[in-house]
Amino acid sequence: MEVRFRFLRWRFVSYVVSLLLVLGSLFLLMTRGLNLGLDFTGGTVLEIRFSKDVDISEVRRAVKEAGIGSFLVQETKEGSFIVKVRLGEDVQGVKENLKKVSEYELIREERIGSVISEELRRKAVFAILTALGGILLYLAFRFKPIWGVGALLALLHDVVIVTGAYSLTYREVNLEVVSALLIVAGYSVADTVVIFDRIRENLRVRKGLPLEEIMDLSINQTLSRTLMTSLTTFATASVLFLVGGHALSNIMFAFVVGVVVGTLSSVFVASAFVLDMGRILSREEVREETA
Repeated sequence: MEVRFRFLRWRFVSYVVSLLLVLGSLFLLMTRGLNLGLDFTGGTVLEIRFSKDVDISEVRRAVKEAGIGSFLVQETKEGSFIVKVRLGEDVQGVKENLKKVSEYELIREERIGSVISEELRRKAVFAILTALGGILLYLAFRFKPIWGVGALLALLHDVVIVTGAYSLTYREVNLEVVSALLIVAGYSVADTVVIFDRIRENLRVRKGLPLEEIMDLSINQTLSRTLMTSLTTFATASVLFLVGGHALSNIMFAFVVGVVVGTLSSVFVASAFVLDMGRILSREEVREETA
């Protein structure tokens, strides 16, 4: 198969675009911060049962009209509703406003304190670091260091930009969003590994070709697979983002942004980094790394 498009000729443009996106995301995270949800800030949990059938949208509307900025409403299989309100919000105002929907019975009221929220924050950070460490170990086993570093760089690039998108839109970040970020990271690495596998294979069978041409050839050979996988995932995530409701939409936002950013980083950032580092180390050493 002939090279159809010289992706790596545009790598310096991709470096600039990626750098701007990463720096912009970091700037937002430092200045605007994240809209942390109840899991990380603490707050109050109310479980109520209305005297008549009530749609969950009515409950959400009532809580929002009470002036609550961050909340979560869930319906249980028993027919009750769980309302989670972030620390510092007017819980009494929520109770009063819910009476406008219908009379209800307050089944339970619990407070999530700072100790529990701090523990959840630690567990979330531990989960992220453990996942990244596991991915790094896998890449070190599957590839030599320079290739693993290229894939890890692309992964960090994706996670930072997706997190920055949450800061820009000020969407709520909770434990479900953290799990979505980890899935996006795994998706990005899987896409990168497919391309790297093909590059390694072509390095063995096409020893007379320049490294850049081999990489472009490999990206083109896997391009149809990359696009089909990304487009189907993006289409599914987009539908769930648009019609999945408040909670699901917030999670799917990570997938919608992550699939786009992850595909671009797998094609441009990871391979380009390996190419330029390979030229620093010399082509022969890079070939030896992939043997």
